[in-house]
Amino acid sequence: MRLFEERGVVLFDAAMGTALLAAGQPKGTGSEEMNISAPETVTGIHLENIKAGSDVVTSNTFGITQMMKRGGTERAVFILENAVGLAKKAASGGGPGGREVFACLCIGPSGALLGPLGDCSYESAGELFALQAEAGERAGADFILLETFADPEEFACAARAAKESSSLPVLGTMTFGEGGRSFMGASPEDLIRIARAEKLFATGANCTLDPEEMTPVISRILSLADGMPVIVQPNAGRPVYADGKALYNTTAEAFTAGAKKLIALGVSGIGGCCGTTPAIISSIRDIIDRR
Repeated sequence: MRLFEERGVVLFDAAMGTALLAAGQPKGTGSEEMNISAPETVTGIHLENIKAGSDVVTSNTFGITQMMKRGGTERAVFILENAVGLAKKAASGGGPGGREVFACLCIGPSGALLGPLGDCSYESAGELFALQAEAGERAGADFILLETFADPEEFACAARAAKESSSLPVLGTMTFGEGGRSFMGASPEDLIRIARAEKLFATGANCTLDPEEMTPVISRILSLADGMPVIVQPNAGRPVYADGKALYNTTAEAFTAGAKKLIALGVSGIGGCCGTTPAIISSIRDIIDRR
């Protein structure tokens, strides 16, 4: 991908969900519905990240797979196409200094137990992932990012469906705990095995852990990657709930210090997951530009 060849370290964006809540997302309204009910808010968040220095803005579509699984496939595809359109529109103006900005389609997991013991087969889930990849390409996404997968078989299913259903480059990340495994037991070795088998452009980890906690996992992934680009998008710590709101306990300074270490390890892409803000992205932009 030209983006990775030209940038050295690609800077992704901050958490969309965190920004939507801060912007006053109404209770009972899903984040993805905001693409239709408040497109100016979603576009504004993309633009804030671009101003902060993001090379990539990610479509507000993480929960679309779950929406489809509940039976709203037609509505979900409509929302996804609009969400990619918002990201594309924001990216089209470029970034500071005329930097080209890219828009990626985010595809998240089903949120369900799949297979013989679950309520959805891997084949059915694959159809949902394929529909999203097809719609994202129609809407103009530059590439696809699969993220926050814990089940290695679902991750493989999503990767295969996305690759077979579109001509877009596919990147994919799983989420790991402090012990170095996902809550479904997947290891960095599983991640790399699947990424290679499904011919992903890049792989890595996101969510659950803050930058410091994620460092051992990313070190292991890098040691196994054998030249495949590795991307990382940590959380801003663990959520603490107060007055019904999630507050994250990692300061911007601590996050940035951890991000600097991850960049030094050799990651090819970095951004933020839950609890992160454009201010954090701006600080990471400074680190990348001073290298």
